[in-house]
Amino acid sequence: MKRIFGLIVFSGLFFGFANAQTDKAVPFVFSIDKEKVYADEFERQYLKNINLKEDAVTAKDIQNYLDLYIKFKLKVQDAKDAGLDTATAYVQELQMYRDQLARNYLYDRSVTDALVKEAYDRMQSEVKVSHILIMCSPDASEADQKKALDKIEGIHRMLMRNPSAMNFADIARTESEDVGTKSAGGDLGWMTALQVVYEFENQAYNTPVGGISPVFKTEFGYHILMVTDKRTNRGDIKVNHILVRVMNKDESSDTEARKKIDEIVLNINSGKETFENMARTYSEDYNSRYNGGAMDYINVTQFVGDVDRQYWADQAFSLKKDGDITAPFRTNYGWHLLQRVNLRPLRSFEDKEMRSILKMDVQKNQRSQISVDSLVVKIKKENGFRLNNAAVEAVIQYLDSNFMKGKFDESTMPEMHKVTKVDGKKKTTTEYNLRKMEVFHLGDDSYSVADLFTNFTYNTKPVLGTKKEGVERILNAWIDKTCVEYQNDHLEEKSVEFRDIYQEYKEGILMFNRMQQLVWDRANNDTVGLKAYFAQHQGEYNWGNRFDIAVYFCNDAKMMKTVAKQVKKGISADSLRRQHTKQNILDFSYRAGKFEKSDTFLFSPSPILKSLFDDLNAEKPKYNKPGIYQVGQVGGDFVVVKVNAFLPAGPKTLDETRGPVASRYQEQLEREWIESLKVRYAVTVNESAMKAIEAKLVTKK
Repeated sequence: MKRIFGLIVFSGLFFGFANAQTDKAVPFVFSIDKEKVYADEFERQYLKNINLKEDAVTAKDIQNYLDLYIKFKLKVQDAKDAGLDTATAYVQELQMYRDQLARNYLYDRSVTDALVKEAYDRMQSEVKVSHILIMCSPDASEADQKKALDKIEGIHRMLMRNPSAMNFADIARTESEDVGTKSAGGDLGWMTALQVVYEFENQAYNTPVGGISPVFKTEFGYHILMVTDKRTNRGDIKVNHILVRVMNKDESSDTEARKKIDEIVLNINSGKETFENMARTYSEDYNSRYNGGAMDYINVTQFVGDVDRQYWADQAFSLKKDGDITAPFRTNYGWHLLQRVNLRPLRSFEDKEMRSILKMDVQKNQRSQISVDSLVVKIKKENGFRLNNAAVEAVIQYLDSNFMKGKFDESTMPEMHKVTKVDGKKKTTTEYNLRKMEVFHLGDDSYSVADLFTNFTYNTKPVLGTKKEGVERILNAWIDKTCVEYQNDHLEEKSVEFRDIYQEYKEGILMFNRMQQLVWDRANNDTVGLKAYFAQHQGEYNWGNRFDIAVYFCNDAKMMKTVAKQVKKGISADSLRRQHTKQNILDFSYRAGKFEKSDTFLFSPSPILKSLFDDLNAEKPKYNKPGIYQVGQVGGDFVVVKVNAFLPAGPKTLDETRGPVASRYQEQLEREWIESLKVRYAVTVNESAMKAIEAKLVTKK
């Protein structure tokens, strides 16, 4: 069967559309009135929406797609003629989609790809790291920065005189300002790529085992790190977990918790209970308890800096095969027991999902700035960027102390700027309007000193360094931002891919909104039309034989007998649930309703329903009349069934089948709408162009 892949918008296909072609060398495939769809567009969209690897392409497939595409374009044209493309809500929604889409084009893709590969290569191994931190905020004064730098450089000299792990730990305990790790000698535990700031990661992977890094700076301050170990990435592990908490630090609480975990182990090892049942009953990890202790995949490196949790993860990875259980072990949280479910190695770089996850992580990581910086360089080169250093120098000479304090006052800047040039004995003085002087040029746009002043006012923090350094930082940040904005504003002309995808959004949303008006909302609101449709097709909507029943699932035969008696006495299901689930929430459950033979209890066809319906064919049926029955053991449950009534096959009412009827009514409305559009608009198919496309795309297998 041919598979056509596309975004399904309820009953309509969401098709893409490239910009209308003006190149007469490209033949049109079809036209709607005067609007033409060209061959390259049609081919691109067809190939985008099929899986060539699975099936051969036939001429019929292409003709079917043509029919669908024409219908889509008719809907879009109708939406435009109805003025939906100028509606405020549409314009706002489209802008939101454009902003989201544009983010994928505002970085250097080749650089990002290289960063993704670098991250993956680093993930092949895990490194164990200790560090020393001297804190220094990014906006600290020059004096405070120097003080922090001097201190950590002094520490580094001490470490170089005795570069042992023991000495590093001792100095970290006394000198490090990272309160989370200093008591542990700076030990951060195991890490891998994309888990810490990029510069820290670089130093961790560029420092050999046993080596000490140079001093380096991050947003947190100045660091020195030591790599104490390295190993191959162990992948991700999935475990079941039981926790018995130690609520306080006294010995009696710990003893009681240890006794409890030992009893749990004894029950599991003797075969009396499963790990899952013990977790549901006794575990105090409430995130996993009700799933039988089941946890998501974890790896030791996701707990960087948390020694307790890394130890917990190490216990999980010590298990050799699925089903193995650890001995009880203690952390600050209490006593733990782990059962291995599955070990998943690091996925291949060829795995598309893996690369996609890495790419998203890279784009959220500090390394994304590298890709943006590379894009800015390209934008400058491609769009004739030029900087007027004379204007910058002119501005610097007029800046006062308010600028340095982050309190720039434009009124203190002169209106005019004089430049005197000496050629031999001849002096020439030229006067410029300072605010109108061009600072830089990009593409067709010029940016003035007045614009630079505006950026100065955005800075409310004291300027570090000299006036020139402060101006350069603000100027460069402004230029970079402007370059990215320029690229964003010109994406449609610079990227064919972006243009095509953006056009898909434009027309897809238009079609959706028109479908909403004429099909979905109408079907929901047109009560008279829905009733009329149901009356015409009532014979298509019927119940099969049904049982109106209540089913009580019990843990064992003894409970079944008790429950049967209690149901006869009229005790409610809620009361039964409270009584019979004190020890284990899975001991008792309840289900009631009207069911056909093919209906499901939870996720699968019910053997209970099968037994009831099979009984109807017996010589003397026993379940076809009201009563309370101990059905006995069905699967792993002991079942009591209360039959309220047997309901023979018959027609459904509109209320009983409103959803399916409304869906079919929508389909009819859509068909009627399409037929009206074919009458309103002139559709012309270029048969010769279609034959050429068929000759190009049809394959044989």
